[in-house]
Amino acid sequence: MSEENEKIAPNRNERNDSTSKFQDEIFGAINSTIQSVHNMCQQLLEKQKTLENSNLEITEKLRSAEEEIKKISQKHEGDTVGEELGEETTICLKNSVTSPECSDEKSSQMLPMTGKCFVLKHVFTDVQYMNEVVRNYGKEEEHFGSTWQVYLWKQDDHLALCLKCVKSLSGEKWLISSDAQFKLVSTNGKCHSHLMSGSHGNANGNNKFDAYEPKPFIEWKRMKEEFLDDGKLAVEIHVKIKEMSGIYKNELKSFGDEMKSFSDVVLVVNEKKFFVSKLYLSGHSHYFNSLLMGHFEESKKSEITLTGIDADDFQKYLEVLYAEHAIDGILMVADMYDTPIIIRKCEEFLLEKSKKTLKKKLQMSTRYNLQALTKKCLSEIKTATHLKSVIPGDINDLDKPIMAELFQKALALLH
Repeated sequence: MSEENEKIAPNRNERNDSTSKFQDEIFGAINSTIQSVHNMCQQLLEKQKTLENSNLEITEKLRSAEEEIKKISQKHEGDTVGEELGEETTICLKNSVTSPECSDEKSSQMLPMTGKCFVLKHVFTDVQYMNEVVRNYGKEEEHFGSTWQVYLWKQDDHLALCLKCVKSLSGEKWLISSDAQFKLVSTNGKCHSHLMSGSHGNANGNNKFDAYEPKPFIEWKRMKEEFLDDGKLAVEIHVKIKEMSGIYKNELKSFGDEMKSFSDVVLVVNEKKFFVSKLYLSGHSHYFNSLLMGHFEESKKSEITLTGIDADDFQKYLEVLYAEHAIDGILMVADMYDTPIIIRKCEEFLLEKSKKTLKKKLQMSTRYNLQALTKKCLSEIKTATHLKSVIPGDINDLDKPIMAELFQKALALLH
């Protein structure tokens, strides 16, 4: 090999060494990056495992909570209504009646809460100091065109509990027949109740009854021992109205004999006749469209009897349909007969003109799924006082979506 070639060979070796060194550095950097990524993945896996464990713990807690809620719900099923009443409830039942979970020794009989129903709830204070002279009154509440109130007093070593319809007994005749379940509820879930029937008003031979109560209700000593909590007594009266007459006055439109020439069918409600147009009713109500224009036997009749409603309510139902006027209580009839136009007009009235309380409007909006009214009611809850005013005695009376909205309102008010 020549001397020149000998000089060139070391230079090539030097370049090879440099390339090899550079490659080692590159590979080292890559390996370092890979190791870092690997470490990050390991950390992420560890965090994921921790998160999975946390999720499992949360899931287990939620499952336990769900079981607890289910137990609580089962425990309080006695506050809801069950089997229908028989004819024997037309007079006061002598025996105390309780929910299945009540610790009262009497047998259970429940009041069906379908149709015209409502619940009065009130917590009385300083009950232990009550005497046989002074009566202790709860708050007045408006339901189905009348004002109602619960009151109690001490009577011959017993607690007397009464349901009152706050309506004038002078002037025009009126009558409300109802079933009522009178209940005491303790903080530990124990309850005592009576189920009975009675009337309010001065019509049909009634001697000006405006209230009724079970006699006797509960011994004073037992009430204090089992239901009194720091002087407070929780009272509930579940009411189911069976019949009403003379409640709604100032009829805006007549559907009597003078309307014969403008009608082609007569609808009879509690012996009161309504002369109406098949075509008009059928055009606004799916129910009446099927009943009057369908293939039912009634479609061929010139007079049809409707059951399960009151003549007063049906009068106002027709007024809304014919005369653009809405009154509380009509929604139940509109809902029963699937009449969207009536429901919409009732909602418009409640949105724009009604003087009902925020609590009452919210109750009606949830019962009849009046979404616009629900939205407006919730928007009007801006203070803790507003929030407190719409909360019912039993939080379970609220629909879950409404409960969630009110919870969000409460959280917002805390900040």
